[in-house]
Amino acid sequence: MEGYFAGEFAHSLDEKGRLAIPAKFRGRFKEGAVVTRWIGECLAIFPSDQWSDLNAEIAKRPRTDPAVSRFRHFVLAGAHEADPDGQGRVVIPAHLREYASLKTEAVVIGERRLAEPTSKRRVARRSGSLAKRGCPGDPPAANGSELQGGEGALRERPA
Repeated sequence: MEGYFAGEFAHSLDEKGRLAIPAKFRGRFKEGAVVTRWIGECLAIFPSDQWSDLNAEIAKRPRTDPAVSRFRHFVLAGAHEADPDGQGRVVIPAHLREYASLKTEAVVIGERRLAEPTSKRRVARRSGSLAKRGCPGDPPAANGSELQGGEGALRERPA
């Protein structure tokens, strides 16, 4: 699993809004980190090299495309440099904690190129939804709902 993030880790936020990066991820953040809003009402903590790669990808997209513009503003406007301290913690600014509904506890999920801090409630809701409905490629559930996959994204098909 070297080179990408995977796993799920429960961590606490302290009174200063600091969140510990899981020990197995810390080596990837030696050059720095950026924390920002992310899709699904969670946050993303990018290692500096992955943040640079994301910015390069965004720069390749047409500036006049409204969807690209919304994504760029969503991600970049919330970005905060968050270099880990000596104990592997990063400061999560108040506006980002509020966005992701993080109070005193978080679950940090390894998501290939980034770490996703999210609330325990949101993780339970997502897990319950998948457990009830299955995964892409599974036969449709008895209730007629099914998930559509594509490029690793899960979307529930409207009824």
